[in-house]
Amino acid sequence: MLTHYAKLTNSENPTLILLHGFISDHTTFHLVEETLINQGINVITVDLPGHGNDNSNDDLTWDMAYIADQIKSLIMHYNLKKVYIHGYSMGGRVALSFANQFPTLIEGLILESASPGISNDVDKQARIEVDKNRASYIQEVGLKQFVEEWSKLPLFDSQSVLTDTEKQRIELMRLSQQPKGLCKALVDYGTGAQPSYWEVLHQFNVPTCIIVGEKDAKFINIGQRMNQLMKKSTFHMVQGAGHTIHVEQPTKFDTIVIEFILGGKLCQDNGKR
Repeated sequence: MLTHYAKLTNSENPTLILLHGFISDHTTFHLVEETLINQGINVITVDLPGHGNDNSNDDLTWDMAYIADQIKSLIMHYNLKKVYIHGYSMGGRVALSFANQFPTLIEGLILESASPGISNDVDKQARIEVDKNRASYIQEVGLKQFVEEWSKLPLFDSQSVLTDTEKQRIELMRLSQQPKGLCKALVDYGTGAQPSYWEVLHQFNVPTCIIVGEKDAKFINIGQRMNQLMKKSTFHMVQGAGHTIHVEQPTKFDTIVIEFILGGKLCQDNGKR
């Protein structure tokens, strides 16, 4: 079972499982957890394989099927009945995979800046090579230099407005990761290794909340395409945010998530707008 941190106040209430992105861990959700819990939502944060305090067996392949089975074990362990699963970026790909594999175990799916994968075989193979090279690069230059370069990616430009305290927290979180685990995560369940779910999105019957930031053009496009294909999806573009909505606009993130889970005006028209 995955390393996790459960804050379960009432077994009758809905439970939200939060999945972080690459070179991150469960602590990334510190700005949004309290509000969710105060609204009566049980929260479980997870350290995905190769991240945080994870102790997954590195002799096994951490593919999407393996991780989905581990999340299923977590749900079974606590005998959870009203489960919602959220995933940010890499965690969104994991959440989507879980929903595809075990749709009857969840009430809803929340995808934050997430992609269903790469459908083109040539592009997919190219991304596999990118992920492998990135893993080799971490080993070559060390974690400190990789984190410095990772933080400067255009994807995270919108984080420049964060407080110095939050910027420092993010940097320390990234630097606390284990290079060996990150490398294996990239190879085993990076974007290249992930199956493409584009072709099956129209078959999803799980209510899905798609969240993107207004400054994240790539994922706005991906999110809109997903919303058009999925039967029961809502689409939300958050003003003042880029790729990491739960960090850049935590209050807006909480509002969308709470209304999706508990019901509210943001999600009642099925989001086709």
